[in-house]
Amino acid sequence: MTRIAATTLLILMGTSAQALAAATPEEAQRLTAVFQAYLGSDPGVVSVTPAGDSYKARFDLAPHFAKIKEPGVTASITPIEWTLTDQGGGKWKVDQDQPLSFALKVEGAVDMKGSLGSIKGTGVYDETLGAFASTATEIGQAAFEQVITDKGQTSKVNYTVGNIKVQSAMTGTSESADGTTSYTFSDIHETISMSAAPDGSMPAMNVSIAASGGSQEASVKGFKPKAITGLIAWFVERPSKEQIIAGQAELKDKLRAALPVFSSMSGTATLNDLSINTMVGKFGIAKLDMGIDANGVVADGAFREKFAVTGITPPEGIVPPWATSLVPQNFTIDFSVKDFDLAKPAGMILDALDLSKEPPLPPDMENQLQQALLPKGSVTIGLGPSEVIAAIFDLKAEGTMTAGPMAMPAGQATIRLKGIDEIMSALQAAPPEMGMGQVAPVGIVAKGMAKQDADGYLSWKIESTPTGSVTINGTDISKIGGGQ
Repeated sequence: MTRIAATTLLILMGTSAQALAAATPEEAQRLTAVFQAYLGSDPGVVSVTPAGDSYKARFDLAPHFAKIKEPGVTASITPIEWTLTDQGGGKWKVDQDQPLSFALKVEGAVDMKGSLGSIKGTGVYDETLGAFASTATEIGQAAFEQVITDKGQTSKVNYTVGNIKVQSAMTGTSESADGTTSYTFSDIHETISMSAAPDGSMPAMNVSIAASGGSQEASVKGFKPKAITGLIAWFVERPSKEQIIAGQAELKDKLRAALPVFSSMSGTATLNDLSINTMVGKFGIAKLDMGIDANGVVADGAFREKFAVTGITPPEGIVPPWATSLVPQNFTIDFSVKDFDLAKPAGMILDALDLSKEPPLPPDMENQLQQALLPKGSVTIGLGPSEVIAAIFDLKAEGTMTAGPMAMPAGQATIRLKGIDEIMSALQAAPPEMGMGQVAPVGIVAKGMAKQDADGYLSWKIESTPTGSVTINGTDISKIGGGQ
């Protein structure tokens, strides 16, 4: 909620101010009207006053929260305060230095609250761009608490971050902008607890997570600031369901204008010295890297996600001695999906949507949406270079396949392994009651079908066709045992 409120208020800075030597009541009034267009004209929500050569802006959402009519629902957030200084050329310097807290409560269901011990930042807002051209912010002592009650079971989350530093930049136009954001953070702690289920189906659980720090980098291309802020403004002006339904024709136009939201985005994140304390002991991870790439609501749909985990340490005593060398120490998984269309089904949904009906979409649209989403009848699923490394083996894999609701999966993959003999020896050392001896024949067959590579790895090239045949290094195993 904090991020939504702060980001919304930061974006909604579009003005047409002229460079002035000193702040004036007239310009303060104009700025007040500008912000009221986004946050409403209720008394006390927006106030802008002259302060020497700058302006003091205050945004208080309490009057909006006071309109909440649902029984047992309350919300609050600290008023946000900025100092606005005209830089000329349609650019404004925005400074903020304050703590912040927020809360949301739904009686008997959700109780959440959070705080930022300090927010100290500055940015340059570009009127032509319709967004911040640059920002630099430091946040101290972020804390978040959440309690959720569902069917007599209570879950609690407590989350703290010692320090967060954020920098961002954006260039382009209000119709299409490219931006970057970078974060660094330190001293992360999270605790998760869940009470036992009243019916005994789930025991009580307690988990604590900590990390010394980390970083995050993100970039976006083709972002549409003007359309997005216009959409936000539309909802602010219509706080009730009835108003939204009455204006749904205009809402559809604004949603169409906001698409595809962005053309593409990518991001990476790193956590260092991660520890996870569970009921079975403490797991450790020296480094966790994550990456994501995605297209917006476009015809050329694509999504990719990558995880790389380094330095895995399981709890003491949880792994039997014979299996210690089999436990992965590092692994990388690179997964992708493409050849789907988000633009066409989004357009179909907007055309058919009627918020005054229940359900708001015709029930018979499901097949049409599926066909629009999958123009080829299938998606292409990819496994990029992925790897699992343990003390005695190194397993690598990559490949692609096509799959869909009306199509037989087909594709190819290459698996490479070093250490198969060591794996078999470790399994044979397991106690007889573990039944690991049954794996030996599988290992023998796999080794017999493998290709010996020059670098010491065994490799298996697996290919499958839409007709159902499967080959491993050229041998059609679908026919083994009398298959056709």
